[in-house]
Amino acid sequence: MSVDVHSWYAWAALFVTLTAYIVVAGLRKPISFLPFHTPCNKVLANVSQTTRLVLVRILRQGHIPAHISFIMDGNRRYARTQHLKATSGHISGFHNLTRVLDWCNALGITHVSVFAFAINNFTRSADEVEALMDLATNKLRELATKSELVKKHNVRICVVGNRSMLSEEVQRAAEFAEEETKNNTGLRLNICFPYSATDEISFAVQKVAEDVASGEVRVEDVDERVVADRLRIKSPDPDILVRTSGQVRFSNYMLWQSAKHTHIQFID
Repeated sequence: MSVDVHSWYAWAALFVTLTAYIVVAGLRKPISFLPFHTPCNKVLANVSQTTRLVLVRILRQGHIPAHISFIMDGNRRYARTQHLKATSGHISGFHNLTRVLDWCNALGITHVSVFAFAINNFTRSADEVEALMDLATNKLRELATKSELVKKHNVRICVVGNRSMLSEEVQRAAEFAEEETKNNTGLRLNICFPYSATDEISFAVQKVAEDVASGEVRVEDVDERVVADRLRIKSPDPDILVRTSGQVRFSNYMLWQSAKHTHIQFID
């Protein structure tokens, strides 16, 4: 039996379920101020899991996007509000990403892209860039070998971007993550790092020029498809692009892929 997601009842159920989940999930710290806090925490954990399952079942009655893309923004801003170092904000963002990936997998989404590091981020302070490179090196290896999410859901990791701008150590970490997960058949995770849309389009045009020069492609055959086939991101165009932190701009991210039918969602 399928549910008509356009009916008032389905949307009402979705609203109630999502609200309940937010309330329960919002209790991130265990309750310790009550004499019966241990059983209370167990009940909350069970309720949270049940609510999640119900919400996923409701959402899966409608159209599920194949590809969702995220602009990971606001980590430094979050760190400042919490009086933490910028690196701590980026680490928190990484942990939030793993939770989002878990939801995407549960919903049956097959491609997820994240804007992890923009090429123009190299203009930040040397200390912050170095810290981000160290974080990327460690987290790429951790994702490939220790992440329960990657193992459980058979996630394939793809690092897309201009790797020539990375140090040898970071390049080796990216290659390691891809090699370790290359045979995985589950969700494809595109980590855009370091990336810009204009750099990706320039790369594709250069490849087209090379193929024309070698005789592999005729000039009269060059069209949108020929260029698109040579883009770095090897996933279908995103159905939804989400940017956090309240900023309303693309920041030079997936401009080619988002130009047609992508729904853009800016959230605080």
